[in-house]
Amino acid sequence: MASVDHPLSGVNPEVFNDDLWAWIESNSAINTTELRLKYGTNEPYSSAIAQIEAKNKYAGKFRELFEERWVFPTGIGLEQSSSLKTAAVKSRFFKTPYSADLCAGMGIDSKTILNTAQSLKHLCFEQNLPLAHLLKHNLPAADVIPGAFDIGKLKDWISEYNIASDQLTVYLDPDRRSSNKKTFSISEGTPNLIELQRELLNLSACVVAKHSPMLDLKACMQELENLHELVIVQYQGECKEVLTVQRNEKSSEVAITLIEAENLTSVSGGHIPSIIQPVQTVKKYLIQPSPGLNKSSLHALLAQQLDWERLIFGTLYTSNRLPSPSPFYKVFEIKSSFSSLKKVRLEGAYAIESIGSKITAKELRKRLKLQEGREQKLFYLQNGRTKQILEGLLIE
Repeated sequence: MASVDHPLSGVNPEVFNDDLWAWIESNSAINTTELRLKYGTNEPYSSAIAQIEAKNKYAGKFRELFEERWVFPTGIGLEQSSSLKTAAVKSRFFKTPYSADLCAGMGIDSKTILNTAQSLKHLCFEQNLPLAHLLKHNLPAADVIPGAFDIGKLKDWISEYNIASDQLTVYLDPDRRSSNKKTFSISEGTPNLIELQRELLNLSACVVAKHSPMLDLKACMQELENLHELVIVQYQGECKEVLTVQRNEKSSEVAITLIEAENLTSVSGGHIPSIIQPVQTVKKYLIQPSPGLNKSSLHALLAQQLDWERLIFGTLYTSNRLPSPSPFYKVFEIKSSFSSLKKVRLEGAYAIESIGSKITAKELRKRLKLQEGREQKLFYLQNGRTKQILEGLLIE
């Protein structure tokens, strides 16, 4: 996803050759401010220095791309671009020989789509013209149309290759900024999936769209036609994005899937399960769902399968049986409980979490004089007048 509000500058893909990549490698440890003072805006050094800056900032996220000599833009933040790990999740939905990315941005998702075994031809639209120019360099196997998505141009491309609807999968990651403010509504994205969905479904076998992790899942189910699957993508414990999968055939039920992008572990359910009757008594183990599991509401399904009891505090669960390790929840062995803060006698390093109370974790840390920690955790839990203070040890 890219916006025309963020112009790109200083990168010319035509200047890159083996000698320049060797120069980048030999100067990658030098402060880029010093390099810019020395070489100014002269090419090819300006574009080369931009690659060093990108590598310094995004090496962890795009390591493989740097190794492949992918040319990165400057003048635009890449924090919202898909990582290679989250992009790989999307490849499972591309089983047709033709595909189209309606808002390609950096091209990370398109790269993954092109790498699928079924890929024969791929089309990219990109409204930021300099970024579209980089796409042509980084993805030479793709057809790139500079400019905002145009349904007429998509139809022309389909006609050129005589693509039948069952041969095409469409992907889009709409710009979620409206009047310079972020929006979580599907109808406020650009392009507008709500307005385009019927026409896109007539042209293709499947429409896959990426949305904010803040997307309202229930509202989404009402707004999107022929919705077959909702996919919550989690990466290293954080809820990163929501994918919607629409097909040009009716569906009686929407499948909900949670995937950890790090290792593609997943859990699925046919619907958002009903809430389990909560209890107040904490057993030997406390189970805390990950943000992705909370988003999916599949924690209730896991609780039914694994015989957990839900506590009255937030979405915490408890059990006397130690759950198996999972990326979708953390397990704490309860070491002690306290009836009030006055009776808390703890020292050392603790993580602190306050659930259901106006008292913040920061205030609790100051009052109890505890250092920052991770393995040991203090839970301050409140539901109405019912309070529990628990000391837990993280089990990994």
